[in-house]
Amino acid sequence: MIAHVRSFFAGAVLVTSVAALAATQPAADDARLTGRVTDGSGAALPGVTVTVRPAEGAPTVLVTDGVGQFTSPALRPGIYQITFELTAFESRTRSAVELRQGELFILDQQLGLASLAETVQVVADAPPPPPPPPAPAPPTPPEPVVQLTAPRRPEPQPVPAELLASVCGPGRASDSSLTIGKLLAHRDEPGRRLYGRGDVLVLDVGTDIGLEAGQNLVVRRRFLTGDRSKKASTSLSGEQTAGLIQIVEAAESTSVAVVVYTCGELFAGDTVEPFDALPMWTAQGLRTPQYDDPGHIILGDHGQTLGAPRQLMVIDRGATQGAARGQRLTIFRRSLGERGPVIQIADAIIIAVRPESATIRIERSSDAVTVGDLVALHR
Repeated sequence: MIAHVRSFFAGAVLVTSVAALAATQPAADDARLTGRVTDGSGAALPGVTVTVRPAEGAPTVLVTDGVGQFTSPALRPGIYQITFELTAFESRTRSAVELRQGELFILDQQLGLASLAETVQVVADAPPPPPPPPAPAPPTPPEPVVQLTAPRRPEPQPVPAELLASVCGPGRASDSSLTIGKLLAHRDEPGRRLYGRGDVLVLDVGTDIGLEAGQNLVVRRRFLTGDRSKKASTSLSGEQTAGLIQIVEAAESTSVAVVVYTCGELFAGDTVEPFDALPMWTAQGLRTPQYDDPGHIILGDHGQTLGAPRQLMVIDRGATQGAARGQRLTIFRRSLGERGPVIQIADAIIIAVRPESATIRIERSSDAVTVGDLVALHR
């Protein structure tokens, strides 16, 4: 049986389709609901109560886990109302959500902070009348007034949520770097070295390379993986995406940008590249894993060597080898050498593709995924 996957955007929410192991698919007449809940900055919200209410019958109540993820049990096809609730955050309700037969429906949601209203009433006796004013002093010449104003915080242009879905994640650094410049400092606090969303930063490039207001750039940071005792020239380089910035002012050799989206911390010295937004994509159906032509896991998120469900890793198969966004793959090992029986470890899905590598998201696993594990693309 092939399960269908649909994803639904709720507000400024990043949506990533997921894969499912054939052995754990719902019955043919059932559907499932899954998703992730985040705050306004994109950080995960654990402990959110998710109420799945059918048109008739009792509701199903779920609670998000430590990474904001929730997954329902098998549900009957039909129209549902989904409510998201967490103390100190605004509640959200999605009406008329249709779950279809044999389908895994992905519904991500973003919750904003709840507004607080407070009334203070003061009751006291009226104060006594003030004493008579003293005799006026002779006039003195006015002193000059110096008015200090804080630097204006520029407002970037809105970036659609569907474009932000292709920002974050690790990747294999290519030999031909796309770097065009780097972050120099915070415009208003030059001593700061760590930056976040909304900060105004100065770059070391400007109109001399064609930058202009409104242009989006991605911030990346390279790192070495594997045996760090080896020479840098022989070690594998990975890169981590830190966030997205937008140019608001451009001079000849410098420019000013605002941080509009973060995947993690940004540091002074991080490099910037043109932002090439990837189009929306749909997960492919279940096909046959090609165990005879395997690739390998080569690095993990932030340089880690282990991976688990909902984490990102990188494989050594890219567009040159026929990899495509939305393509499913099986992560496996062999018990008796290169030709021994296959031991399936996890299922994953490709979310970004480069010429010689691809970024995957682990969906389900029976063991920790590690650098060096084999991957079989589904074709």
